Amino acid sequence: MMDYLDPVPALDSPELVSLFDEAPLWSARFGALLLDHLELRPSITLLDVGSGAGFPLFELAHAHGPSTQVIGLDPWGAALRRAAFKRQMYGSNAVLLVGDGEAMPLPAASVDLVVSNLGINNFARPEAVLAECRRILRPDGRLALTTNLQGHMREFYGVFRDVLMRLGKPDDLDRLAAHEAHRGTAISQATGVEAAGFQVTRLIEDSFVWRFADGSALLRHFMIRLGFLDGWRGVVDPERERDLFAALEAQLNAQSRDQSGLRLTIPMLYLEAQPC
Repeated sequence: MMDYLDPVPALDSPELVSLFDEAPLWSARFGALLLDHLELRPSITLLDVGSGAGFPLFELAHAHGPSTQVIGLDPWGAALRRAAFKRQMYGSNAVLLVGDGEAMPLPAASVDLVVSNLGINNFARPEAVLAECRRILRPDGRLALTTNLQGHMREFYGVFRDVLMRLGKPDDLDRLAAHEAHRGTAISQATGVEAAGFQVTRLIEDSFVWRFADGSALLRHFMIRLGFLDGWRGVVDPERERDLFAALEAQLNAQSRDQSGLRLTIPMLYLEAQPC
């Protein structure tokens, strides 16, 4: 039974947002990378682009202390309502703005630090968002980003490729390759940031292993269904996806039995830059 192909709740539903605090162990790993390497300076104005339900926005607010003005920006209204509830409980003075990263409702040269945790791969036009970051940052400001990189879940994609080859659809292999390639390398991410008018000052690569008992556990994980499954489904035509996922799940489970579980490598990048 491939119940993981059933729809998840709509993104604007309170039910989904209420779960979101429990789901993103994924984003917490990248947020920890940011918090490990970001220099904390008091008395600044800080903007979190793509702040969602409030992580790492409120952790950054707590870490910087009350002298720092913290702003969260996101187009996802339901998540910002959740963040507003947290703000009330924390007694925080964080400002929450509904807005698009391509047209930030902030004046030029008004922010000391812009952060985005896992945002850059999810922006429709990252070059436009980076240009806006450049516009709103003060001349001595900083940009700090985290993102995942090419090679993400390479063990899973290796099995995916084997299954597609066995099913004999070369066009599907091309689509899978394009899907994998949309994640940049450390160099390509730095090049994109520099093209927006920044000088990259730090590039730190790290990784972690995401573990599952088997493929069935992976495919039913809420964060996989929310953030990754649609991209995988897009590799094949809809009328063939059930056959594909039945074969993919079976092969992942067989491999997991042979290797005592499923281990997926997740490469991470911390990038810091200053306006040129």
